[in-house]
Amino acid sequence: MPEHVLSHPDHRDVSLQSINDYGNQLLKAIEGLSMEEARWMPTPESNHILWILWHIGRMEDMWGWYLRGGGESAWIEGGWSNRLGIDAKRTGAGDSIDQVRNFPDLEVGEVTEYWQVARNLLIPSIKQISTRMLTIKHPEIWSHAPDRAPTLLWVLGRLPVENGQHTGHIAYIRGLYSSKFS
Repeated sequence: MPEHVLSHPDHRDVSLQSINDYGNQLLKAIEGLSMEEARWMPTPESNHILWILWHIGRMEDMWGWYLRGGGESAWIEGGWSNRLGIDAKRTGAGDSIDQVRNFPDLEVGEVTEYWQVARNLLIPSIKQISTRMLTIKHPEIWSHAPDRAPTLLWVLGRLPVENGQHTGHIAYIRGLYSSKFS
């Protein structure tokens, strides 16, 4: 039995299996990624792989923080915002194309490490969500739109959808790069 499967499978296992699956696909998609590939933008208005990888980490970190009802995050309390030199308030959602273009010159390994640290906080957060907790909302920490705070159920569904799509974006951009430059 994989380590992320609980002793009595339930909704958490579906979420954990989903994030495990796209996580494995993500690692394959970035394997051997050069800095040139990581920062290449297919069009002047496109995201690059390095920015998308960072955004995936931010989403896992932010949603794990939300599932826990606040507390520690890798991004702020774990010091990754300072370490990577990116404003603590940024998640990537709503970033302008200039913010994407001006993303710091970071190594793929650094950004991957942040994603993995965020993931290590996310997994126990998912494991602690019981069925009775699925309708809970945290408007007290969803300060930008407390009246639209999502349920924990919505978050568990959102994570694999959004980050699975972003993993596909990375694989697609990498394929475009290799077809253009090989």
